[in-house]
Amino acid sequence: MGLLVAAAVLGWKRGPDIFPRVQGWFSEETGTLEVLPSPELADAALDRFERFRRGEGGDQLSLSAVEVVSVIRYAAPGLVPSGVADPDVEFRDGRVTLTARMAVAAFPGLPTLDGVLEFVPDTVSMSVQGTLAPLNEDRVALIVHGVHASFVPVPLPDGMIPSILTALGRRPREGLPDDGLVFPLPDGVESAHVVRDRLILVREG
Repeated sequence: MGLLVAAAVLGWKRGPDIFPRVQGWFSEETGTLEVLPSPELADAALDRFERFRRGEGGDQLSLSAVEVVSVIRYAAPGLVPSGVADPDVEFRDGRVTLTARMAVAAFPGLPTLDGVLEFVPDTVSMSVQGTLAPLNEDRVALIVHGVHASFVPVPLPDGMIPSILTALGRRPREGLPDDGLVFPLPDGVESAHVVRDRLILVREG
């Protein structure tokens, strides 16, 4: 789960140069165009990222959640750890929500919730909500404010967040709080933050 944020800051090499072809459809209920994650959108996002990193088109790059999800799913093989499926990302009001289906057996360090995990399906949906914050000159942290699991109708207790993050792959680092996950920024990127529903990358000056 934690590796999804590394994907979100786009620390990958450029994909093939192709013209983007966005897949989507018109919702019968809203009449609006819904853009779906796709390999073509992943290639287009990586192409924009490489041009941004070269200094073409300004010092900031704005990415939508669907662009980030496209890169995670289609352009970064091996990035999502074993036991995690259908990763998704949402940006809303400056916050980040990471969601995925997880095989419980792949994360034996997850807290038992007083035995609750013994009675849930083999695969559950879990989401982590938080905000991005700078950690040092080449890293960013996701400070986690809440964790939800599909088998529990309310957010999991805040006191469980550190042990949950540890089970999901968190590693301690100087200056990182117990409720934080840390990830390196890609070369050429000075910082990353979320504004409303967009991920903003700032190029090194």
